[in-house]
Amino acid sequence: MTGFFPKPRILSQHKQKVRLADGLNDNDSIDDAAISRGIDCLTLFAEELKRFQPFAVKAVATAALRKASNQKELLARFESTLGFPIEVITGESEAEFIYAGVCSASQCRDKVLVIDIGGASTEVVAGNGTQANVLHSLDMGCVVFQNRFFKGGEINPDNVELAIQAATKLIRPYIADYQQHGWLRVLGASGTFRALTEIAAAEKQPGLTQIWLSELIQRCIRQGQVERLNFAGLRDDRRTVLMGGITILLAALKALSVDDFEVTTGALREGLLAQLANEITA
Repeated sequence: MTGFFPKPRILSQHKQKVRLADGLNDNDSIDDAAISRGIDCLTLFAEELKRFQPFAVKAVATAALRKASNQKELLARFESTLGFPIEVITGESEAEFIYAGVCSASQCRDKVLVIDIGGASTEVVAGNGTQANVLHSLDMGCVVFQNRFFKGGEINPDNVELAIQAATKLIRPYIADYQQHGWLRVLGASGTFRALTEIAAAEKQPGLTQIWLSELIQRCIRQGQVERLNFAGLRDDRRTVLMGGITILLAALKALSVDDFEVTTGALREGLLAQLANEITA
């Protein structure tokens, strides 16, 4: 999926946090509580779609369903609730859509590196203009890492270091590919980056840098517990997965020797919309 990515005009926007990855158990089966959250969300979306009567619908599932051992059962229930097919896309396709969404929102003209930290996967894409060239979907996400390394709510130097080491191990095989491609800007997409932007704005931090992120993590360690994290600008819904996201990000920044980064508004949804717009206007 390359070429011009139009920026559709948004008439109505609805968002609901489900965090299916939070329901993944040791057997990679998604539990009943997470399934119920998914069905509740899709019920609301189905009602909106009936009211809106769209010309075209694109529904996709990402890393949590890719990993789920009960994927087939869940997909049948979710599609029945929504009333439309749901495609479980590959990690590479997800990365490509994310890059398209970033280009749609940020007008990529030169070499860029895009990082998107989701709940169960992290996509890292190096591209030039609208062409995505190096795409990888890594098996790490803010929800999965939060549950793996910070499950009890404690934040200490040991579990922070373990999370950073685990993320570094996953990105290390691809470092040379990204560095050979090169980039002029680093753009972050999705929730972890938006949370950091909101904290930085509230603290009047002039820019987003690796040094500032490292200092923020040290402040988290000093606060000691997830429930005690009380930075200005940090929303309650991001507090519970913040450590998982920022340890992944710090590992990526260090591994790729990134000093500073920006945040974009575009991501997967915008990439899907761009593809639909291309198909409809072709």
